[in-house]
Amino acid sequence: MAEKILTFKGMDSWDRPVYEDEAGNLWKDVDPRLNRPAHLCSALNNNFDGEPDLPFHGTAVFVPERVTWNF
Repeated sequence: MAEKILTFKGMDSWDRPVYEDEAGNLWKDVDPRLNRPAHLCSALNNNFDGEPDLPFHGTAVFVPERVTWNF
């Protein structure tokens, strides 16, 4: 499976980072803590503020970088 390039688009209404892949699909990091690996899920109905839906499988490259919460 090829790497997906995920470009940061902003934070949703639950303060989760939202990324867009080359095909225009939105992905959310539902556990964006620095000390944890990214836990990406699709956005329901590809809606920016949609609920997390299906899990991401594969390798992601974050552009410009993975956004994490600052605690």
